[in-house]
Amino acid sequence: MPTSKTTTLPDPKPPNAAPSSTTSIMPASPAESSSIDGSPPPSPTKSDSVNSSTSTSPTECDPTTKDSSIYTTAFPGLPPSNPSSHAHILSLPTLSKIAILEVNLQDAIATTLYHSSPSLLPSFLDPTVPIFKAIFGEKKRSGMKRQLVVWRKGIEVLIGTYTPHTSPKRLYFSHVAGYLIGYDGRWYLRATAGNAWAGASRWTDVWKGKFECLGGVERMEVETDEKGMERRARELAREVLDAEYWVAEVDLKM
Repeated sequence: MPTSKTTTLPDPKPPNAAPSSTTSIMPASPAESSSIDGSPPPSPTKSDSVNSSTSTSPTECDPTTKDSSIYTTAFPGLPPSNPSSHAHILSLPTLSKIAILEVNLQDAIATTLYHSSPSLLPSFLDPTVPIFKAIFGEKKRSGMKRQLVVWRKGIEVLIGTYTPHTSPKRLYFSHVAGYLIGYDGRWYLRATAGNAWAGASRWTDVWKGKFECLGGVERMEVETDEKGMERRARELAREVLDAEYWVAEVDLKM
């Protein structure tokens, strides 16, 4: 029997802040309600950094922005001309021409939502929709063992690929990442983890970042530095694009 150790992902907090037993992958945001009434939320500030080595600067790791032809212009709200810290929609025929490992996660998610259904991406981006939760690969006939969750509450976003297990009855997350979306459309990477386990019926714990390390060969990993988090996010983006979740069945809750 593998040993079990419950842990929580680090809460974005100023450097040298005291540890907390209620830390979360999803940072508490006083501006969350602003996305419900439609007014633009402010961008995160440097005082919200994950640690002293991680700022809230938007992710800028996407070299593919040098060639805007890989993006589609079919959705005016996410034009190819936007900075790499924003979400873009990849044109599916161009995927073979780019290094998927170097794609930003926000691009992979926008691409999946857009190509899955014409209504998914607008709903995800709509500030009047307070909660958006889409699970891809939920239906058995999709043929996918590993599933993708895209979950937004206000300006906070949780993205993860997971596999349901019956023994133990847990959800195994190969990768999970938390973001904040600024008023100007920038995505701010706040926390990442891998090889994480959560209760199969406890989605509230998943949102709060309460995961278990069950030991064994694959130990749970929680990145605490900016480069490590960006690497994890790119690995998750590659997994999303490789799996082509836009062709899977979707369980949508709003």
